[in-house]
Amino acid sequence: MSAGTGFLTSLQRWWHDTGDYAWLLDFLRPRGLLPGLRATICASGVIVGIAAVCLQFVPLHHPAAVSHAIATALAVAGLTWAVYWALAPWPTERVSAVLFILVDLGIIVATVLHADPLQAMGTTTLFALPGAYIVFFHGPRMHSVHLVLAVLTIVGVGLWLGWSTQPDAIALAVSKVAIGLVIVAGILPVLQFAFWLIRHSSVESLIDPLTALSNRRGLDNHLERIAVSSRGGELCVIAIDLDGFKGINDRFGHQAGDEVLVRTSRRISETVRQSALVARTGGEEFVVVERSPAAAAGVIGERIRDAIRAAAHPPVTASIGVAATAGRDGISFQDALRAADAAMYQAKREGGDRVVIAAHTPAEYEPLRPPPE
Repeated sequence: MSAGTGFLTSLQRWWHDTGDYAWLLDFLRPRGLLPGLRATICASGVIVGIAAVCLQFVPLHHPAAVSHAIATALAVAGLTWAVYWALAPWPTERVSAVLFILVDLGIIVATVLHADPLQAMGTTTLFALPGAYIVFFHGPRMHSVHLVLAVLTIVGVGLWLGWSTQPDAIALAVSKVAIGLVIVAGILPVLQFAFWLIRHSSVESLIDPLTALSNRRGLDNHLERIAVSSRGGELCVIAIDLDGFKGINDRFGHQAGDEVLVRTSRRISETVRQSALVARTGGEEFVVVERSPAAAAGVIGERIRDAIRAAAHPPVTASIGVAATAGRDGISFQDALRAADAAMYQAKREGGDRVVIAAHTPAEYEPLRPPPE
């Protein structure tokens, strides 16, 4: 593939990307960056509110009473925005998109209130504020809506300025429009594309290319989010290791071994809940993290064992270790992962094809033993 073709392919993938709002929040939250970002967005609302108040002291379109009333409404909206971002929970992706499109519309209204086209052109610089947020939190299609609104406004004000009685009006209009378009239609889209490339590469580095499951790094990346989301609840942690996998590679070849890994990953994913995290953490090792009562951990382990050993060629079995956190007063997720790993190695020492429940997990389920050979 040529460099040009690869670039076009990347552009197509970027255009069809819907963004990953939840991923970015999950990235920012554990690093303590959301409060600072929230404060910045609040401050932007205050700045816009102050700018709207200042509109009361510049020439506005007639009837002046209507223009001043609209300017007052914009000032109130800016301060309301600041209060919302200071006190309300972080908005959902849909609410976030609506809020920032409303900001764009507010900037358009503030722009057309001016009686002086040069002052109106100065107001269009505010498009950079919602644009900077949309670049990171929303996909290119949402950004294109912002882009259309901003470009039409900048070009429209530029035409107005060019037809005005300002000295050197045409040259002034061309320069102002060019600067605005470079920022809104040049720098910000390129920045969004570059951020998409970085995010896409980062996400790909957390995925096992063979099975499309999370890899060890991906599991580690989810640890803090899992720990936060499970506070006060219970999590089952299941460590899985295929028995005699080296023999499968030696006897049937590495391609057959890869097929076994793909088949195993699919069967595990189909057995557990859709919300469960399934990761391939080593050559033939898997980890499952599922929100479920500790007493059910053994049952889940047995279902996975049965799914893996179901008829297929080449046949394969698994040694499985099960552990669980026990809510706020229980062990940590990291401790449960270590306990599940130790239980899995115990299952291996006992001959494989079995489930061993870690000692701290409620023993309300007696794991089945494989039939004697």
